[in-house]
Amino acid sequence: MQGFQFDSEILYVQKIYFFLFLATVTTLAGAITFWLWGLDCAFLVLGFGISISYIAMVIKKNFAPPAKNISAKRMAHEISQDTSPVSIARFACQLYYYFQSSAQAISLLENFLPGHDPLLCTTLGDILLKEGKAKQALHILRDNPFALVDPLLLATQGHVLRHIGKIPEAANMYDRSLRLAKQNSFPHSGAHWFTQKLLTLSYIASIHHALADCYFILEDLPAAKRQYRAGNLLLFDLSLWRHRPHPAINSTRKTNKSR
Repeated sequence: MQGFQFDSEILYVQKIYFFLFLATVTTLAGAITFWLWGLDCAFLVLGFGISISYIAMVIKKNFAPPAKNISAKRMAHEISQDTSPVSIARFACQLYYYFQSSAQAISLLENFLPGHDPLLCTTLGDILLKEGKAKQALHILRDNPFALVDPLLLATQGHVLRHIGKIPEAANMYDRSLRLAKQNSFPHSGAHWFTQKLLTLSYIASIHHALADCYFILEDLPAAKRQYRAGNLLLFDLSLWRHRPHPAINSTRKTNKSR
């Protein structure tokens, strides 16, 4: 699984749990220090340990996924016990990301499209976009009856529209997604409530950053700065903060200006 890269939203959750693990170890060390040498030494250990934990989280760029045989056994067990949309979407993602079985993942999700579940549709659209099938992804996303009322569907449509160069339309989708997410929150992913909260914050921050990229391409720099700042304030990890577009966005802006 070398070279596997998680999406930034998932990576953020992993980094937070990594920090919490290190912070827990630090707290235990502080408690032992307090028992042996007193409060002043304990505070010193805590301060130093928490600082090191945060730095370690910031510089951590990736996490190794489980071994394939472990993932396969877990997938088989989960799908035999639960056939909910959340479980199916997770199964498809594991097929695609862990096992590089794009055809199987797409086929699985397409079988459940008639149910119009937003999560399954979003997952399929995201995979199709990554496979370079942007127009097919957009068609599937727009065909869903929840296309204009589900935050994740709207955000994924924004990703596709931005990919094919329809920047104003993408910005509109991102803006609508953010407004709906603030009103109704994101659909529950089936994760623990704390993980769900982290995912929600991470996805909202990502959409703010994507909207900022659109504004940058459209040369509305004050609006872009506001959106970058809004996204950054939701993220505890400074390494995921954004103040400017990625190089690819800069090239897109130059291309648009030359037309």
